[in-house]
Amino acid sequence: MEPDQLRRLIATRTPLHNANVLARTVLELIASGEIPPGTRLPTIRDLAGELRMSPSAVAQAWRILADRRVVETHRRGGTIVTGPPSIPRASRLERMLRAGAGMPVDLGNLNYDPVLLPDSEPALLAAARMPKLHLLEPELITPELRDAVEPIWPFPAEDFLVVHGGMDGVDLALGTAVKAGDRVMVEEPSFPRLFDIVESVGATPVSIPYGEEGPDLDVLEKALADKPSAFLYQPFGHVPLGRSVTPAWLERAASLLSGSSVTVIEVVIIPFLAEDGIPSLGPRLGSQLVQIQNFIFSHGSDCRVAIVGGTHHHVERMWFKITYSSRWVSRILQNALAFHLTDAVSSASVAVSAATYRRRHTDFVEALKERGFEIGSDSGISVWVPVPDEHSVSTRLARKGVSILPGFLFRKQPAAPDHIHVNGGTAATATEYFADAIADAADFALGSRSRSHRAP
Repeated sequence: MEPDQLRRLIATRTPLHNANVLARTVLELIASGEIPPGTRLPTIRDLAGELRMSPSAVAQAWRILADRRVVETHRRGGTIVTGPPSIPRASRLERMLRAGAGMPVDLGNLNYDPVLLPDSEPALLAAARMPKLHLLEPELITPELRDAVEPIWPFPAEDFLVVHGGMDGVDLALGTAVKAGDRVMVEEPSFPRLFDIVESVGATPVSIPYGEEGPDLDVLEKALADKPSAFLYQPFGHVPLGRSVTPAWLERAASLLSGSSVTVIEVVIIPFLAEDGIPSLGPRLGSQLVQIQNFIFSHGSDCRVAIVGGTHHHVERMWFKITYSSRWVSRILQNALAFHLTDAVSSASVAVSAATYRRRHTDFVEALKERGFEIGSDSGISVWVPVPDEHSVSTRLARKGVSILPGFLFRKQPAAPDHIHVNGGTAATATEYFADAIADAADFALGSRSRSHRAP
């Protein structure tokens, strides 16, 4: 296709002259085959003149296409179409699952101990006897579950919505707050599946490095100048760092984000481990925030429930998206969780589980510290272990039948030093053995006991 023809084709198919619409138009033309692989796209200046758009807006559209991996820009060769958009895949989730598949011991993934789950039978029996069972009209949240959750929520939420697990909640929250091409601020490192979901909605992740008290607020303040649509972070039990934000961080973050158009999405992957309550920006930013609490780790994968709490505006938009499908959560599952949260026996069982996980986590962190590792993990279940070479350490542990997750899965950008992620709640049966195995693998990777991964 001649350059003039291509410019006219793009111009006639672009109904609104802004970066997002232009990117979507070109994406559709590539997907349909009207712009085949190998085609050189018009120059930014030429297309800007044809569309009467600013060159910066066309450049932004080209960046969106590059993020979707359908074009490549070469310094002297221009912007070349590489092919139609591939089917989005949760590539990090696939790697996480492969890492533990077939291994005798999986220390990397967020697996729970089945022995510590509360008994599901009385909860399911009680839920099956509750009123309004099998009504065709779905509910955002049953009255029983709302009554159980509202008193323990960390801020006064206007509305609640029940979803199929924490990542389902993140997908819905981002899908209703973000458009393709928008920027989403994401703490780094972070839970790998969060990066998968940000990319699946066509957004551009903007990394905010995690500092001493929480995501780096100086970097966040600079990122706000580019008008991001959302900020996605974990206030408690951060995966993989095993840390929580501080009160001082909450105070300053609230002052920076207040009044902005940023939707704040708080993700709490293992909320029942929060002994002193979950820190949240909700009391300060209630009008622009939702929090997602996941109950799978505490109550089992077949109680696949998470709860979203926040403003009526945000929750309603998520609910409207659910109503296009049959994605709403069964009343039986909702009321089974309501029983677990209010029944004395079940609540006591979960409290014992939480205390057990906290003790296991502490014991494992201390065992690693005794072997010279510098560990900052102090909440949740994750332990973030600095190592000389995460690939070497992962490989050596795998030869012993132990799977961990290498640090690159939790990052968008390479960073030193290397790390591995360990689930501190699953090493309880052999804490000393696993700590020794990690130390041995790190020493092997280093070639000497005198450097780097050990405290001076």
